[in-house]
Amino acid sequence: MIKIFITGISKGIGRSIAENLVSQSNYKVIGSCRNPELVTNKIEGIEYLALDLSNPLTIQTCIERLRDIDIMINNAGQSQIGSVEDISMNKIREMYEVNLFGNIELIKGVVPRLRERGKGLIINIGSMTGSFALPLYSSYCASKAAFQMFSMCLRQELGQFGITVVHIEPNDIKTTITPELLYKEGGVYENLAKTVREKVRVNMDKAENPEIVAKLVVKIIELKNPKPKYTVGGNGNFLVFVKRFVSYRFMEKMIMKMYGL
Repeated sequence: MIKIFITGISKGIGRSIAENLVSQSNYKVIGSCRNPELVTNKIEGIEYLALDLSNPLTIQTCIERLRDIDIMINNAGQSQIGSVEDISMNKIREMYEVNLFGNIELIKGVVPRLRERGKGLIINIGSMTGSFALPLYSSYCASKAAFQMFSMCLRQELGQFGITVVHIEPNDIKTTITPELLYKEGGVYENLAKTVREKVRVNMDKAENPEIVAKLVVKIIELKNPKPKYTVGGNGNFLVFVKRFVSYRFMEKMIMKMYGL
């Protein structure tokens, strides 16, 4: 039986992936979230682990429970909306701890065991914001861009040991993650922050179900030689295609217009 570990399974994309995999008899699924004891609608057949990616102690405890996994799916993350002036350095560091450093520490703890066994699959779920800059998303976009590049480098390092690394960039997926809105009351960025937040809310209402990401993950797991990176959801593939042929200035204007700016 193939053992799979998924982070952030309490809701959204992580939960959808877990539900799809646990329904198949050849997969044993272990999942994590910050507070498993508070999850009232646990998925039957899944072992839940407590994991806070900003807490090194819980990361190490989790690693000790993952000695014989075959596949690792790093999905957990958080989001912020706010200007560079309004977001404190503590908030920016918090973003990186969860979206980047915690994931790296978790992966570092699991890789030696996969390498010794000579096989394994690591799927890192980032965001299209790692490839496309958005207004008032500097901390979030930067953390996702860094995670994408980390995945690409890791893939080149581990391929020689039979370990495959794949990075997925979802675009406009309907999840329950609500970006933390950070601005100063009466400040120069207040109206801009509220405009962007409302646009994000509208986009999420029209976005595709997380099921589309879950199906892609299942497909990747079943492939013998998956690609380094996949884009999924909304007009993501179209934007990636267009980006190859237009100037950055044009792309910037298009994105600003999309956000009503």
